[in-house]
Amino acid sequence: MTYFLGTSTFPPHKAAEVGKALPNLPKLPDFVKQLFIFVVPSIDIKGYGLFEVPDDKAHEGYVALTKRFTGYFGIEGYKFTIEPLLTAKEALALLGLG
Repeated sequence: MTYFLGTSTFPPHKAAEVGKALPNLPKLPDFVKQLFIFVVPSIDIKGYGLFEVPDDKAHEGYVALTKRFTGYFGIEGYKFTIEPLLTAKEALALLGLG
């Protein structure tokens, strides 16, 4: 499995706009599983989403996540990143230690 961490931030006074945009976002394909969504209220609102995608669909999953996150682009101050994650075992193998 491939895991992606989506991180979004936006100013608190834009929260209502973010909420209104949510129903209009592109749906994720069935093979992209949303595992968790966490929200951190702070100076900016920060959201973390953890997604699981089969390895053979990783590229398609990344594209689908990007299309969904860019659905917020009309909201001033909204930013996002999508990062592929490695398990500790996978990361150690990259270093020749796994």
